[in-house]
Amino acid sequence: MAVGRQIKRAVIEALADEDWEQKFSVLMKEYPMQSLIAPLFSSLCAPSEIVRWHGISSFGQVVDRLFAEDDARARIVMRRIMWMLNEESGGCGWGVPEAMGEITASNRVMADEYGRILLSYIHEAEGKPENYLEFTLLLRGAMWGVARLAQSRPDIVAPATDDLIKFLVSNDPVLVGIACWALGGLKAKRAVQQLNKLTGNGNIINLYMDRQLRSGTVGQLAQAALEKISGE
Repeated sequence: MAVGRQIKRAVIEALADEDWEQKFSVLMKEYPMQSLIAPLFSSLCAPSEIVRWHGISSFGQVVDRLFAEDDARARIVMRRIMWMLNEESGGCGWGVPEAMGEITASNRVMADEYGRILLSYIHEAEGKPENYLEFTLLLRGAMWGVARLAQSRPDIVAPATDDLIKFLVSNDPVLVGIACWALGGLKAKRAVQQLNKLTGNGNIINLYMDRQLRSGTVGQLAQAALEKISGE
């Protein structure tokens, strides 16, 4: 078996394992970081949802380590992600805005350099060029990336507070739930009024948080955000 295919198979098997974090940490010791990048991009298209999410989490670890070894190569990964989200690329971009969020959450320099670009994917501006992702699944991914970054580096996401508040009245429960998670991470006091209106929302969504895929209501996410904002 060719080395590339061998590594890809090892990565997918590790991400599918119940003890995936330990299994993947072994691979990070065994293989160069650069050799794990292509398999991680492949994992974003895996049939298993949890494998895809574990791949997204692993992107943060790998690119953070790669940045320490060779920052130019790490930036190439980020530019590839941005290109995949460009309409001209012809690619679908599945999972890549989430990976962008995980990478920026894991590395401060990358967050400083690329955080504003991530925020631009959820900012809908009128009458001027912008990067807003209109396709719902990609927009959800960008929202998740922003929310993930908000948990680790709220100072970078704070300028997007008004954009996030707008999503609290979206017709898409998933976008509403992710916005709640993000605003809780920001401890955004000016979102309290809108969040209070959502505490009785019974729409159930699945959301990947703290490396676990969880099921809950939008109302529960709104309540959790309110508790973070109030410091409870």
